[in-house]
Amino acid sequence: MFGKSFLILLLLVTPGETRKSFLSFLNLQNTETLLFAKTEETVVVRSHYKGKRPDSSYLFVKLEDPKVLRVVNVTKTLLGTTDFTISLMTFPGETNLTIQLWDAKGRQKTLIEEIKNVKVRVLRQAEDSLFQAPMHVSCYTLMLVLLMILLNKCALGCKIELQVLQTAWKRPLPVIIGAAIQFFLMPFCGFLLSQILGLPKAQTFGFVMTCTCPGGGGGYVFALLLEGDVTLAILMTCTSTSLALVMMPLNSYLYSRLLGLPGVFHVPVLKIVSTLLFILAPISIGIVIKHRTPGKAVCLERVVRPLSLTLTFVGICLAFRMGLVFLRMANLDVLLLGLLVPALGFLFGYSFARVSMQPLPVCKTVAIECGMLNSFLALAIIQLSFSQSKAYEASVAPFTVAMCSGCEMLLLLLVHKGKKRGILSTETKRTLLV
Repeated sequence: MFGKSFLILLLLVTPGETRKSFLSFLNLQNTETLLFAKTEETVVVRSHYKGKRPDSSYLFVKLEDPKVLRVVNVTKTLLGTTDFTISLMTFPGETNLTIQLWDAKGRQKTLIEEIKNVKVRVLRQAEDSLFQAPMHVSCYTLMLVLLMILLNKCALGCKIELQVLQTAWKRPLPVIIGAAIQFFLMPFCGFLLSQILGLPKAQTFGFVMTCTCPGGGGGYVFALLLEGDVTLAILMTCTSTSLALVMMPLNSYLYSRLLGLPGVFHVPVLKIVSTLLFILAPISIGIVIKHRTPGKAVCLERVVRPLSLTLTFVGICLAFRMGLVFLRMANLDVLLLGLLVPALGFLFGYSFARVSMQPLPVCKTVAIECGMLNSFLALAIIQLSFSQSKAYEASVAPFTVAMCSGCEMLLLLLVHKGKKRGILSTETKRTLLV
């Protein structure tokens, strides 16, 4: 869970904020929604209009509420083209604007193209500060947490039994069930539920991409805390992350076409590979430590549970801190879907494994791996595929699912601990009575 949140943090502090919002006269039917978070914003307007005298064309911007938006200047990108850059001053609030492309021939002016009622929302300063919040985290704090994550993964590697790993490879049914749910059933459910709830196309794509993500880094941590099969959980996470290199591009292509979003076909291959290495490298070190120095492995195994629990709480808190601004943008439908996505993953995973006559620890593990999704990969795809305004809108999905899945798993953990304590107290009473 925390590994996922940390990687989301690294993604947010990369220079993606400098991208400009784009509008095009080519798509007049779909009303754009621009989301601004800074006091000075830039919009680039593109057109394929080609007149005899391209230099005679100019852009006119109508503002519905000058208290929210003010035009600083409108400049042509290059001479002889019909691409323009609009510089705006923004103030908190919501308004609409209309953009018109005119062609002047002498005293005669002709309206060539028009984009009407472009919705604009300007976030308040408090909301703006939340976008920057992840960037104010101390570098030393992040390094300390990163070291804790690596130590935790190394300790988990000490708990892996090679015989169990070989058995899992020989009986791959749980891994196949998990992959089928993650890459086929979950994306379809995300798409279907988004259509039923009538979510905008950008948010629908965000939920579909979140649903098609592989198992998250917190899966094997919760498998340990909930007495599942840790070895199987690590194997499932590594397998699904490897399959994501193929399945995420396919699902991105398929569902972007179904939603009418041509061109959305960007998959962060480097981030997927780095995630795989981030999991495998420290765990492999833990396996080596266990076989060469068993005494040190025992010491690491003692700290893995409290360390995992600590990182789980820290990860949820960090996810809430980063996702708070997106929660303010979310409506009840988005929150409902954010709760349903991980819940359906848990339900599908447990049910299919149970029907396949798998042992209880395996059923728990498959459920956790299908419900705990690596949402930061969906966030990476969204940032690569959309303009800034639509990226903010679509990013509601992965953040909401990440926060909801963390809270649901924490609730399951508390229920599990409560039941276990109740069983122990009952057995103690029976022993005393005997």
